[in-house]
Amino acid sequence: MKTLIIFLSFILLVAIQAQTVYEVQPGKKGNQIKLTVSNISETEQAQNVKITLLKQSSFVAFKNETETVETIEPCKEELITFTFDINRIAPVNKKDTIDFMITDANGTSVMKSFIFSYIPPKEFKLEQNFPNPFNPTTTIQYQLPADSKVTLMVYDILGSEVTTLVNEEQEAGYKEVKFNGSQFSSGVYVYRLIAGPSADGFISTKKMMIVK
Repeated sequence: MKTLIIFLSFILLVAIQAQTVYEVQPGKKGNQIKLTVSNISETEQAQNVKITLLKQSSFVAFKNETETVETIEPCKEELITFTFDINRIAPVNKKDTIDFMITDANGTSVMKSFIFSYIPPKEFKLEQNFPNPFNPTTTIQYQLPADSKVTLMVYDILGSEVTTLVNEEQEAGYKEVKFNGSQFSSGVYVYRLIAGPSADGFISTKKMMIVK
């Protein structure tokens, strides 16, 4: 779980930290942004402090978009947590900006931005399909640490090719493809991923089962 922590001083003074780029992994769920909102006044309460998500990426899904703290006593602070998931197909080596607006009952406000950088995988990998066994569709996921020529093929148990799911150049990242087995009979099948700059690059094979 990735946790991003930012401290904001609220009431009379707002301290904004230098902009930071946070690395997040596509497909990762249960990430957290934690904002500590501090009332630096020695005498006044901070009331109805509202933290609202103003801008988010289509690749980021927040569980909650608004949180409210009714009262923060003088010289005290409150911790507010926002939980979010990153879509697996988020484009790696690209950046997105997430904006929050923090306001209180007196109209004091400040906007805080987070810059997310989607990090690529560190290695080639072919995942086990899910669900498995399946009828009629299943999902096959794989990852590419670099731009690659990708071939993903399905064979029957005798080694005969039954279909090609992917045969193209793809950018680095976390990939997935659906396989529809409605045209095929029940039984064990094999799917094979070949990826890399040449034909002798990464090769991985796994089994899956159609049950009708």
